[in-house]
Amino acid sequence: MKRILLFPFLAAILSATAVLLLLASNLYTFHRLTAEEPIAELGFTRIGPQTYEAVIWYGDFCTPMTYRLYGDQWRLDAEFLKWRPWANLLGFDSMYRIERLGSRYLDIQDENTNRHVSYALTPVVPVDLTAVIAGYQGMLTPVDTLYGSSVYASMDEATVYRVFRGQSGLFVRKIASLGGNDASHGLTIGINAACAAKPGIAERFFRFLDGLFSGLDSR
Repeated sequence: MKRILLFPFLAAILSATAVLLLLASNLYTFHRLTAEEPIAELGFTRIGPQTYEAVIWYGDFCTPMTYRLYGDQWRLDAEFLKWRPWANLLGFDSMYRIERLGSRYLDIQDENTNRHVSYALTPVVPVDLTAVIAGYQGMLTPVDTLYGSSVYASMDEATVYRVFRGQSGLFVRKIASLGGNDASHGLTIGINAACAAKPGIAERFFRFLDGLFSGLDSR
């Protein structure tokens, strides 16, 4: 009889634990905001009329990604998560994650009629924490606000664009290109950790969760 009564209780505990793990794995896709620092670097090569090859370094800054963009300017979008003051006291810092790379045209007519393309830069997660938080507006939520921030600039082959994040959003600084017209000139941001270094325990754990729940979703 006791085993029968304990079964619903254990099932509830396991379900709650699974939900918390899913949310934690999604939260890991955000990065903590503790001070102003660069989060991405971009270079461009013109390969045709209003057509560019964009090289972007972000994340661990170890592997450049190449994309084709159409237009006159590039655009980078990020999502910011700001906690309430009492959550800050518990050690929760504002966070961000890079979401999308796209482009835009200077002329509004071109913007409305010419080709557009955007690329998702956010890892796929089984549960979107932002959607969960946005659906709850109660007094006990630790989240102050979720909002998007974008930055854009011209796609100039002679310029390297370094994107920074602050507590309020994104901004960009321009530096001279080290490689002339070659967009794959190489990263100019110093990296604190070696690219070949193994991920930490927490990172390996959350990667395992992402793979596990992604596999369950595909069944």
